[in-house]
Amino acid sequence: MVAPSKFAHVVYNTHRYEEMIAWYVRVFEARVQHRDEKLAFLTYDDEHHRFAFANLGPAAYGEGDKNPGTVGVNHLAYTWNGVGELIDTYQRLKSYGITPWRPIRHGLTLSLYYRDPDGNALEFQTDLMASEEANQFMDSAAFNKNPIGEPFDPEALAARYGSGQSVDDLIFRSDQTESAGSAFHRKASTAK
Repeated sequence: MVAPSKFAHVVYNTHRYEEMIAWYVRVFEARVQHRDEKLAFLTYDDEHHRFAFANLGPAAYGEGDKNPGTVGVNHLAYTWNGVGELIDTYQRLKSYGITPWRPIRHGLTLSLYYRDPDGNALEFQTDLMASEEANQFMDSAAFNKNPIGEPFDPEALAARYGSGQSVDDLIFRSDQTESAGSAFHRKASTAK
């Protein structure tokens, strides 16, 4: 079994979007990496993001009330060291009948989202870019247009990676440059 190499980030659903962002900026001395009306990504170190906030809009209930079905932790994220470890984890979990409900290529990461028996969401990811490249990508027009990313087929990825074929078009978003994918493929091929 390959355990994750680190805890990556937490995502919160909130009705207090502005207040939450301001609090985390102040408490963690964090900086905003990306922010629009629906999503904000913050970090306090060289990681592309440690916190994210999903804006649920104004609350439909009284001040102090809490609706646990909507606010709170959206998901926790864990990072694996490379595409190979993420694929190994995917195949191991699949052998137990555990499959991701949402595979997404975010651009800076490749991610598989799982739910535990209580329905809590966990993101298992691998970084596709170095910290500085990821920060630049988060500041790009492509990321501003689509901060979520695109779905991918983990079965196709596992098959192609296992046979040593290029996986660039499966792991990188369609709006990313070819050079990023080419550089990754060389690195991934030698890391197998």
